Amino acid sequence: MNNKSRKPWFKRWQVWAGVFVFLVILGIILPEPPDDKNAEVVKKESNIEVKSEKTHSKTEPEIGSPLTKDEVLENFEVEPSVEPFINGTFTFVGNRTDTADYYSLADTDKFRNASIIFKDGQIARLKLIPIDAKNVKKLFEDFGIAGDPRKLNGAAGFYEVALIPKYWTQNIEKYPYDKD
Repeated sequence: MNNKSRKPWFKRWQVWAGVFVFLVILGIILPEPPDDKNAEVVKKESNIEVKSEKTHSKTEPEIGSPLTKDEVLENFEVEPSVEPFINGTFTFVGNRTDTADYYSLADTDKFRNASIIFKDGQIARLKLIPIDAKNVKKLFEDFGIAGDPRKLNGAAGFYEVALIPKYWTQNIEKYPYDKD
């Protein structure tokens, strides 16, 4: 065989196949990027504390001292007709999954159709329909959440706050109660 008839190294399919395999392996072994680049997670023995340097805007509420899962379940009644999902699997945009606890709260004289998601014993997301839309901020303060909740467009008057950003309603493709 003549050396001049050989293709240059960058035109051989084996080189590109090797590059592709290398990139796939690199994608598998590298960790996922964090959802909130400004958050620094400090793990303690009994609970998880999140410290962050947040820019204050209408879409990201200020986080006060949110109630824990035990405190919420002690102070608010769980809807008896809706089964809670403990360690339920949530599927997010991009086909990512995570497990968290999902509860539906019983209607009160202040709100209705409330759902709450807990991740590691902390509130990840709270969504509800207020009876009086003038006191929405106060409702979320009852859960220890300070700031302005987000009103969902076209969703029958729902308001929500997601303390873990990936749990915003628009990021969740499938809830634990959704059937295949």
